[in-house]
Amino acid sequence: MRSRRQQTGRSVRVPVSLAVGCALLVCAVRAAALDFGAPVRASLWSEQDGIAPGRPFTLGLRLLHAPGWHSYWIVPGDAGLPTRLTWRLPPGFRAGPIQWPAPRRLQVGPLVDYGYEGHTLLLTDLQPGSDLSPGGEVRIEAKAQWLMCRDVCIPGSQDLAITLPVRDAGALHATAEAPAFERARSHIPRERSLASAAATLANGHVTLQFALPAQGAPHRLEFFPLEAGRIEPSAPQKLRVDVDRVQLDLTAAQPVAADFYALRGVLAADGGLDAGGWAGTIDVPINGSSRN
Repeated sequence: MRSRRQQTGRSVRVPVSLAVGCALLVCAVRAAALDFGAPVRASLWSEQDGIAPGRPFTLGLRLLHAPGWHSYWIVPGDAGLPTRLTWRLPPGFRAGPIQWPAPRRLQVGPLVDYGYEGHTLLLTDLQPGSDLSPGGEVRIEAKAQWLMCRDVCIPGSQDLAITLPVRDAGALHATAEAPAFERARSHIPRERSLASAAATLANGHVTLQFALPAQGAPHRLEFFPLEAGRIEPSAPQKLRVDVDRVQLDLTAAQPVAADFYALRGVLAADGGLDAGGWAGTIDVPINGSSRN
């Protein structure tokens, strides 16, 4: 078990009274997690009730977080590690990368993490071999690894498996979990075109500007970088809206990366899809007179 300070690599001297208080807090956190069953519970879901030879299919890693706990996005923010899946597949099978839904900014003391709370479903597309014979079955295994954090951080892992029958494509049906797959798929950010988009980097600050979207002016705008070490996660992100233009002011991580020439990431407006807003990926070249 690691504290948030240990996770960021900082060393501090802790008074005895504070250490005792922290120990009691850890015990309380553990008790709450035990009441829930575990801080994070993992399972492997299938969108359909079988596999057809040569036909791609989708599996999902379902993570259910106890109240107050979270796991991490592909870029974790101030501290953390992204969830990983290591597949053990039958011969001829291939698995694609995790498809990440848009994360949330999670404030933990002075730190900001990028991740997920509550229920989330991480999708992976798989390609089976074309030499499968209908009538048999296939067992697919995966080792899931994640870091779960609240006031403390605990690494978690679980060996998961699912067995699916091999059927003709016309005999496949959606599972009871299929609606959750559709919802998860709708939350995976797609490329977002921003009219007249421009980004500048000067004096340690990044400014993104673009024309007012057709949906109207956002009341809240958040940027999640797809490259670590580009943007300072815990720094404020300041939104400014003029008559026909939107501006988002960000703070560059120090020292500024020598190869920081584009603002690549997920831009989420008004809390994303769950809150009635939108989210999409952007890739805007940076023009800058000063990279310090």
